Formats: sequence, C-alpha cells, structure tokens
Amino acid sequence: MSDTSDRLLAETTSERRALCQVAPGLTFMKIESTLQDGRTRYVRALTVDFASFTGKIRATEGETVMDREKTSAMAELMASQGLKPLAAVNGGFFDIASTFSPGALGGLTVVDGKVLNSASNGESALALGNHGTNLWIDKVWSQSKITFTPPGGNPSRPDHVLDGLNREPGRIQGCGGGFGPAGVNDRNANAKNLIDPRMPQVGIHCLDSEETILFTEEFGALPFLAGTVRAVLIGVDRTVKRVSDTTDGMVAAPGEHVVVATGSHAEWLKADAVIGSTMSLPAAAVQRGASAETPVHFPGADDATVNGGPRLVKNGSVGPFDFSGSTTPQYAYLAPRNARTAAGITAGRELVLVVVDKKSGPKDAAHGLTMAQLAEAMKNLGAADAINLDGGGSSTMWVKGAVVNHPSDGVGEERRVGNAIVITAK
Repeated sequence: MSDTSDRLLAETTSERRALCQVAPGLTFMKIESTLQDGRTRYVRALTVDFASFTGKIRATEGETVMDREKTSAMAELMASQGLKPLAAVNGGFFDIASTFSPGALGGLTVVDGKVLNSASNGESALALGNHGTNLWIDKVWSQSKITFTPPGGNPSRPDHVLDGLNREPGRIQGCGGGFGPAGVNDRNANAKNLIDPRMPQVGIHCLDSEETILFTEEFGALPFLAGTVRAVLIGVDRTVKRVSDTTDGMVAAPGEHVVVATGSHAEWLKADAVIGSTMSLPAAAVQRGASAETPVHFPGADDATVNGGPRLVKNGSVGPFDFSGSTTPQYAYLAPRNARTAAGITAGRELVLVVVDKKSGPKDAAHGLTMAQLAEAMKNLGAADAINLDGGGSSTMWVKGAVVNHPSDGVGEERRVGNAIVITAK
C-alpha cells in the first residue's frame, strides 16, 4: 500500500456505501466517509459492466461547440432526440475564460465518430467507443493540413498546417500543440509559465497571433474576432463561396466549413482561397502513445473521446505527483484538495466514473481530494487505468433525472460546462 493510500485511509474513521442498479450492467454507488475532523467526504460512482449493459456511452457538447451547458441539460437534451439518458458526468477541460468560444474544449474531442476538437498534443484522453471494445486512456496527438486549388489550376502553394479545430484563433487552452506534426508540440508561447513547454498544461493557456483554425457546422455562428483576420466559407462541394476580412456573421451550414486565419496566415489564406477555389481537407490523423506511435481511427458512430489529465493510474500503478515548491497555475489546480471528476477502466474492462464533492456541499462536507488522493481512490475502486477530468465547480453527476452530488460552482449551483459523458439506454 502506498504512502498516499495510507494517508487517505488514515483520514477516515468510518465509511458507508449504498449501491443501486440503474439499469442492467449500470450501477450507482454512494460512498460517504466520516473523517477524523468530523467532516464527511462525499463520493459518487457509476460503473458500467459491458458484459451485461446494452446501452451506449456517448460524449456530447450540447447544441453547439462554442457554448456551455449544464451536464443535466446535456443529458436531458438527448431525451428530446429520442434517446433515453440514464446517467451523466461532466467531461473534459474547456476554455471558460474565452469570450469567443467559452465552451470550446481544451483537447481531443470526438462525438459520434467525428473529430470536433483537435488534441493539445501530448495530452491524455479517454476513448469510449464501440460498446467498450475501443475503451482506453492514453496520450494523444493530432495533425491535419489543407490545400486550396485555384479554379482550373494546381495548388498554388504546399499544404498548410491547421493549428486547431472549433476554437478561438490565437488562444490555445492547455498550451499543447494543435494539428502540428505528430509527436511535436509547437505551442510554446508564454513558455516561462510552463513546467515543461513541450507538453500540455492544465489550467493555463498560450497565445499565438498567427494561426489557421477550421470550424465545422457544430460550432455555430462565429463571433467577431479583432486583429488581422481572413475568413472563408467553404460549401458542401468544398469550393470557396465567400471571403471576408471579418468573422462576424460567418456560419457553417450542415456539410460546410469556415476557415479563419490570423496574422501572416491571413495573407496566405487571402492569396490561396479565392472564390471558386477548391479545398482539400484530408481526415485528421490522430495518434496515441508517448511518442505518437499508434494510429487511432474512429470508424463507428458510437466512437467518442473526452480530454483530460493528468493520468492518474497506469497499468495498476499510481503516477507520481510531486508538487513540492511549485507555484505555477496548473499546480495550483492539481495540488490542493478540490472537487474532482475522474474516469477509470478496470482490469475486467468496466468503466468507472467518479465525482468527489468539495466543501460547498453540505456544511459537514470535506474539502475534496488532492490529485494524489484521487488517484489512490480510483485505484481503490478497481481502476487499472484512470484519468482526471475537469473538476472544481464543473464536477457534476446526474442519474435518472436528478443531480446526485453537490456542485460547487456557487451554493447548490450547477456549472455550465463544455461537454459531458452521457450513458443512454440505447
């Protein structure tokens, strides 16, 4: 038993567990631990046993990528789409401070088999596809390029690297690379704020005044973006239909795209993407592994991923979490006790989703868990692999029509978040 586990158990004087079946193969558990100081730690857990569960695990960003919505509302939206939501938890990190796209996710997001957000290269992600057969946690990388061919001619220039997908140009949540070369993180602006400028960081963002971003129909209408900008609307037939020096009013209808470039990239787009030009956009290449060594495909409509980090448990071992002497923003989030959301995969390939409350729940509630304690808690719940998801005020669990934890984004308030993991009956 690790020192962290010893400390976690040493805080506890008694523990009460209550288990109920939400549906065949889906169980909900309440864990309430009385601590030595008299407070109570509130933990809620969902377990999906794919051997008997006949429903589906879905990721959703709500009605549009750019907006935020409550976890409960995202679950209930699926009911209006003819599905039967059973349970849900909040998902990955999103750019809460962006005024351009406050719901945009900070890493790889796949919904219904479609990549909607690029990876912060080197980040961790949770894959949920194909009824548990495509269930994994790993570092992920993504890359994509576009080319514009003039009417009746050859491409005027080589392929152009896309920096991101469905997010604010110039603002990189988590500071990871975007659609750059596999295994390379080229987003090192504000490097002085990073622990390791080559890797993505939780809780901060980087700036880049020269980017090219692709927007899909799922984003919604683009807001105004200041500075040197070029925006082009790409029709269903992949030809340029409209060009503009502003993003205001640009929106991609079903099957369409909008490309936005800033800084020197805007000059490239102005020169190459003229009315009638044809855009070539190969599918985004996604890799997983420490060195982006394994290609990843999302062939089915059920495939989904959510971003997260850090990795909590890997092959049954709790990762090292050394925060001594650190004052950087991401450590300020990782080190202290906080409300937490996490996902784990057991050795038997079950999915475990966990939410831990913070002090703004009941008056006797404990102050959440540190990241190291969360990792140990996930291991104690049977996770052989586990990942931290967005926590703090975002941490929410919803089961069959009701929020079952105590969200900490204000007293009793549920935060509007970027995405959610929703378990449905079909």
